Amino acid sequence: MKKYSLIEIAAHLDGELYGEDILVSGFSIDSRTISKGDVFICIKGVKYDGHDFIIDSLKIASCVITTKKIKNINLKEKSYILVEDTLKALQNLSSFIRKQTKAKVIAITGSNGKTTVKEMVAHILSDFKVSYTKGNLNNHIGVPLTLLSIKQDDEYVVVEIGANNLGEIGPLAELVNPDVAAVTNIGYAHIEGFGTLENTAKEKYSIFKYIDKNGIAVINNQDKFRKIINKKSKKIYFGYEKNNYDKIKKTVRNIFYKTNFLTIKKIESNILKLNYNSHEESIKLNLNGDHNFLNTACAASIAISLGISLKEIKKKLEKFETISSRLKIHELENNIKIIDDCYNANPSSFKAAISFLSSINLKKLVLMGDMVELGKDTEKYHSDIGRYAKTMGIDKFLSIGKHSKYASDIFGLDGQHFNDSSSLKSYLNTNIDPYTCILIKGSRSAKLEEYVNFLKIRGN
Repeated sequence: MKKYSLIEIAAHLDGELYGEDILVSGFSIDSRTISKGDVFICIKGVKYDGHDFIIDSLKIASCVITTKKIKNINLKEKSYILVEDTLKALQNLSSFIRKQTKAKVIAITGSNGKTTVKEMVAHILSDFKVSYTKGNLNNHIGVPLTLLSIKQDDEYVVVEIGANNLGEIGPLAELVNPDVAAVTNIGYAHIEGFGTLENTAKEKYSIFKYIDKNGIAVINNQDKFRKIINKKSKKIYFGYEKNNYDKIKKTVRNIFYKTNFLTIKKIESNILKLNYNSHEESIKLNLNGDHNFLNTACAASIAISLGISLKEIKKKLEKFETISSRLKIHELENNIKIIDDCYNANPSSFKAAISFLSSINLKKLVLMGDMVELGKDTEKYHSDIGRYAKTMGIDKFLSIGKHSKYASDIFGLDGQHFNDSSSLKSYLNTNIDPYTCILIKGSRSAKLEEYVNFLKIRGN
């Protein structure tokens, strides 16, 4: 690990160092997981204030970054840096660490699929030294923490960037200053904060403003708002095969910058063909849902921009396993299947999951929980899901939650809403026929994994 002196850290943060100048390499905001010699940064959150844990953290940490002077401290053994704002200090410190690394840095955002693409890219790069976002720590705290985890010998760093409102991606992308930036897609996630789909596109595409001058933008060629991207940089467009006119038009628009295209073609339900500069590879995925073809294309485009061959990409992605609670299939007794897609939900991802369910040759049942952050059109978006499920041949539609009732209501005769967990479990316990496939999906706050676990216990 690279070591940094407390004097240079304090100077970069416009802070004041109290105590001895020592070399440090680790940083933490959680006093429960801090390692010996780390710097503890006192972040104030919704539930906890790191300043309340200063004394405990100093039993292990070498230094604390704080907005308050510390009285009970032996400055010959421990140090602290006094700053005006610890969140700003966290972000500025992460920018400082980012500027020290020689690793290639990749930033990924988008309405859907960014965590899957991030995990895919990390898997493709697994033979190298790589740091990447853990879980979905992709916000104003998670992004800096990922940058602070960069190791001295890292060759690649993969950072996921999320946003709920306008103006959030730019500051984080500026910290990351990526060599490669990708937008997976533009959809209805967090539409309450963005207002319109075009605003969503502008927010997501703002990531491209902060690419390194020699960097590469990876762009979904299916997104209708892609024309508003005016970043002067090298580009890779990914998507399904289109006519040559589309390629010529984009090449002319970027005449002074290199523009390439990675195209995909569906072969079977989980087999696709990638084509890049006349090189082709067929890939058999261990993932469900056609939307993962575009996730695969996005991850492959990022890897190609880093110099990884299509042959190596194929080898890695054919060993890539699905992420927990993302279209993960569980097989139970009596030919009952559960599609666990509880990780999150928005109108776009919900329709993609229903589309996948419709392709399965069993009776089809949807169990829906609420989708959140949809703003004034919440009722419409939930109703649309019930209507879409009906048109896709779904047999039954169950719902639980304040807003999901709109979906089961519009589904009609075989739609049923439940007001509480016990009544839903009672129904699931006695009314699931053999040869049924159940899609369970909702936003994280719906906590639908409770019903996945219930059915698994019931069915084994």
